[in-house]
Amino acid sequence: MFDIHWHARDGNQSHKETVTHSLHVAYATGLDAIAAMPNTNPPLIDLQSCRDYLSLADDVDVPVKFYVHIGLTPDVEQVKRAVEAWREEPKIIGRKAYWGRSTGDLSIVEREDQFYVLKTLAEEGYKGVLMSHCEKEAEMNDKAYDPQNPRTWSTHARPEKAEVQSFRDILQTAVGAKFKGTIHVAHVSTLEVVDEIYNYNKEMHPYDADANLGLSCGVTPHHLLLDYTRLDDPKTAPWFKCNPPLRSPETQNGLLKRVFDGRIPIIESDHAPHTEEDKLKEVPASGIISGHTWPRLSNYLMSQGMSEK
Repeated sequence: MFDIHWHARDGNQSHKETVTHSLHVAYATGLDAIAAMPNTNPPLIDLQSCRDYLSLADDVDVPVKFYVHIGLTPDVEQVKRAVEAWREEPKIIGRKAYWGRSTGDLSIVEREDQFYVLKTLAEEGYKGVLMSHCEKEAEMNDKAYDPQNPRTWSTHARPEKAEVQSFRDILQTAVGAKFKGTIHVAHVSTLEVVDEIYNYNKEMHPYDADANLGLSCGVTPHHLLLDYTRLDDPKTAPWFKCNPPLRSPETQNGLLKRVFDGRIPIIESDHAPHTEEDKLKEVPASGIISGHTWPRLSNYLMSQGMSEK
């Protein structure tokens, strides 16, 4: 198994997680490979930083392969360098774009910037995977979070419409920019986005039949198995706060159904550790420790009728 969405924290946040520990966790849970996200501190946005990060796995004595996604910024020159880095280093397997703010400083929130990033990728001939964090800035209001009613992180601060509208914006922008890679919606948390991606692919790309734009999505174990009622107890809610947030029981059940019927083809952990100090702040850090859940998730899915294959 390959977990394409993993947050190690080496650099200025190695007290939260490291590549070494990540690889040991991955090995213990039966994974063959993991791919790290670039929103580290400092971020992975050029060839040297990616290679330095990859080198942290060289002396780890477990048979788990380690890859990275290189981060993108609004600077089109950086985007060009990121494509060149991908061409030079085979362990850089994709690009990551944060179309709204999340953890760290990487984000591309303005529509004009989003267009030029996608246009630059197209002009540079990049046809690989673009991992996308889809939350639209204009539909988010982190100040609406109430620590005494933590469910507001999902219902008010970062509601489902933030993901849905961000995805629709990026799809429209990618078509206009003639991007010919695959936009992968990471940690998908809404049924609308899943179904629109499925219908787009099923109907042979009705928006842009000639552009060869691909769409895919992946879901996390926590969005599959947990819902926003986990946020109802202010004492324990911080450990279940993440971006995008846990959703309603109806949405959670719908996501699980869509894994079983094939509309969601990928499960990705989005393993994202934080310290207890970070989690107990008035506005807790977003992220769930999930990389260890693979055996339990596999057993649960098979107990519900999914084949081992």
